[in-house]
Amino acid sequence: MKRLHSVVLATAACLLAYSTPAHAGLCVPQTTFAYSALQNQFNAVGESIDVLTQQHEGLVWTTNASWNSTMTIMFQLAGNPNQDEFGIVGLNASRTLRGLCPVFPSNDFNTGYFAVASFRPGDLLTVNLFDAAATVIKTTTYTGVDRTRFVYYVKNPNGTFFSHMGFNPDGKVHSLVYAGTNLNVGNWWIAWEDSMDPSDSADFSDGLMFMESLNPTPVSHATWASVKARFR
Repeated sequence: MKRLHSVVLATAACLLAYSTPAHAGLCVPQTTFAYSALQNQFNAVGESIDVLTQQHEGLVWTTNASWNSTMTIMFQLAGNPNQDEFGIVGLNASRTLRGLCPVFPSNDFNTGYFAVASFRPGDLLTVNLFDAAATVIKTTTYTGVDRTRFVYYVKNPNGTFFSHMGFNPDGKVHSLVYAGTNLNVGNWWIAWEDSMDPSDSADFSDGLMFMESLNPTPVSHATWASVKARFR
């Protein structure tokens, strides 16, 4: 979590474009769950979030970057005890799912690693995975990812579950979305439950993903040296 705070402080001044839920506002109703573990995690990183009453709509996501720009999102996992896979899935115009685009592949990262996902013109998504020293571990480019409509997912042996419960095999909520507070205003958290058919005893602490949107950079001037420099 020390890494998370340094990233927030270094880039808070340049948040000009955002990755946001397509329909902002609090969820109605709020999801009831065994909240203490998640509440403690937020308290530990200085967030002023009530996890039972401040859940936001986060079914489908979009960006407000212009089409001739690269929209970049920084991802940090604040917790992933089960070594799940987390990523992005584009939606077709008919609102059906396209292919999975792992941001954090299962068992392919260690504590302190972070990822930068860039939505590029032509429905391309480039994901760079960095280690704690901001060295690129791997780079992967995915096609067919529309920046105006996408969802997030978690995948493990129990199944693949999405931020939009309508795509989940059990029809249940598997992610809770929270708006950042204090130093993290303008950024988002997603707390995941990775078990099938969760009940009120689920704790939504199987993965805590922090998302920070950076200002869009014209493609002709984008370099990974400049992107990495923001995280040092």
